[in-house]
Amino acid sequence: KQMRTEDERYRELLERLRQGNCNLQDYELLLTRVAGQPSVSSLRESPWNEAPILAYRNEVQTQLNNKAAVHNAAQLGHQLMVCVAQDTCRGKAIEDPILMKKLLE
Repeated sequence: KQMRTEDERYRELLERLRQGNCNLQDYELLLTRVAGQPSVSSLRESPWNEAPILAYRNEVQTQLNNKAAVHNAAQLGHQLMVCVAQDTCRGKAIEDPILMKKLLE
């Protein structure tokens, strides 16, 4: 359930989308938020620079998060530090390469 979204109309749209019950008004609202709209000159400007990005695959989301981390560290003049976790299952390290790849996507 979407609780952080302050825009009531958009929150309701997200709830219907989650349930697969979108309508024409939802579609029209989403069209106003497409980055390719002629009225949007740059994604670096407000309010687009703080807009959430919907990603349907974990690989895409991971890449977006990585790019955002690199950008934010550069903006703040900080060195980026990456900490990799050792995933375990029932106390044993996960060594299956396919499962490891899935966890890192």
